[in-house]
Amino acid sequence: MKTRIITMKIYLFMFLLTGSMLIGGCEKALDEDAKTFIAPDKFFTNGEQCTQAVNGVYGSLNTIYGSPEFWRIVDLGTDLSYTEDANNLIPHEYTFTSGNTGTGGIWSAAYTAIKNANMVVNRVSQAPIDEQLKGRLVGEAKFLRALYYFILSNFWGDVPLWTDELNVDAVSQLARTPLVEVRAQIVKDLSEAAETLPLSYGTSDVGRATKGAALTLLAKVYLYNKEWTNAQQTALQVVQSGQYSLLPNYADVFDVHNRFKNNAESIFEVQFLRDAATATNIKTHQQVSYYMPARDPGKSTYAGVDFGNYIIDGWSVCRPTLKLAKMFEPNDQRKDVVLGYGYNGQTFTKWPRPDHPWFGPKFWDLDANAQASGKNLYILRYVDVLLILAEAYNEDGNIAESTKWLNEVRKRAKLNELANPSQENLREEIMKERAIEFAGEFQRRWDLVRWNKLVEAVKSVADDNPIGAANIKPFHNYYPISAEEIIKNPNLTQNPGY
Repeated sequence: MKTRIITMKIYLFMFLLTGSMLIGGCEKALDEDAKTFIAPDKFFTNGEQCTQAVNGVYGSLNTIYGSPEFWRIVDLGTDLSYTEDANNLIPHEYTFTSGNTGTGGIWSAAYTAIKNANMVVNRVSQAPIDEQLKGRLVGEAKFLRALYYFILSNFWGDVPLWTDELNVDAVSQLARTPLVEVRAQIVKDLSEAAETLPLSYGTSDVGRATKGAALTLLAKVYLYNKEWTNAQQTALQVVQSGQYSLLPNYADVFDVHNRFKNNAESIFEVQFLRDAATATNIKTHQQVSYYMPARDPGKSTYAGVDFGNYIIDGWSVCRPTLKLAKMFEPNDQRKDVVLGYGYNGQTFTKWPRPDHPWFGPKFWDLDANAQASGKNLYILRYVDVLLILAEAYNEDGNIAESTKWLNEVRKRAKLNELANPSQENLREEIMKERAIEFAGEFQRRWDLVRWNKLVEAVKSVADDNPIGAANIKPFHNYYPISAEEIIKNPNLTQNPGY
């Protein structure tokens, strides 16, 4: 058994060394091939080694957020998007079972990251390095661990929870931990991370977790827990830090040329690197293929532009619902960013369905080589802080304060400010603003679940997703744990309904 434990630790350690995240000046260290196998007991001896180990924990974010299955099970099959691609139909149509959800890779990647984070927290905490650097690195690892548990608990509810370095046999016997306890650990990690993380970094470290990132995710968890006062107080700390502001134009947030990566509105992004030579670099994602419109035959639209040795042509499998298209008020500046009606002065003539637009330039990367987009993906934006405040104050009965924060979002969209809405009307407006603002940003399904509106929402788009609307049931709020995981760990129980 001792040999097996040591082998596992070496394997995890090598994963940390070869982590794939690109963060400013850390790129060289992260991309270097490991020359020798070094047991973790011989590592963690200086600041550079400890930093490398933390970088590896970031790497699973690229794996998760860059995977097609993550897009399918978070963004498809809500009331905002659907697909007619055969590979996506099982999650989209709510016909999945424990054997065919397409979620196994997410479970595996998140728990691999958690095992790595546990090692980093333990080893860096004991490392003979500068105390300020130690506090920051441990804070980064705790933030990331909390984020991975946040993802897992949003998909499956009760999930196995551990924060120690455990061997493979111990992990494979863990039962599911109640959601309330998982959330409590997330709150603990984020609260402790916020104490040691800096407000900002120098240029070479841009992209790392900050105090603002920890506080924003913490405020979101409080919102999910319906702890309105805690959500307000935590989100206000982010506002009062003075580190963030909305960009004047919504379009700039998703600038196709990446001129606004890690901008003033960005609180935390998954960092991606474009590899223009091979289009196979691990620091890529497939957004450019899934959300691009279909080719317009005979038209010199985006699909008719030859970028050297390739032509951009979308797989066009992710499509906005007509419900989303009708959500926008007149003059909403976000509409032509979220929805695609044409390109380069030419109107699209080929549509996914009559009267349906495509997804728009928010998701495009026309300079990418095939699927190798270098666009970062947002996990936390400052606008989320404002909408957390709006929702928390409204649910707490403070209509005036809620309206103030919601109007900040509406003003950026060039919409009229709301005046004296009722609590129920304001609740509906907040839900609509979150739908529009975060379309395609991995939030809608989780919002609908916490509002207990997933079934209602899917049924409301029966014209676009008739099979899904017919099959959706309340137990679909959570996915089934894959049969493979239950075989490996018989102490795992299945979610109800599967």
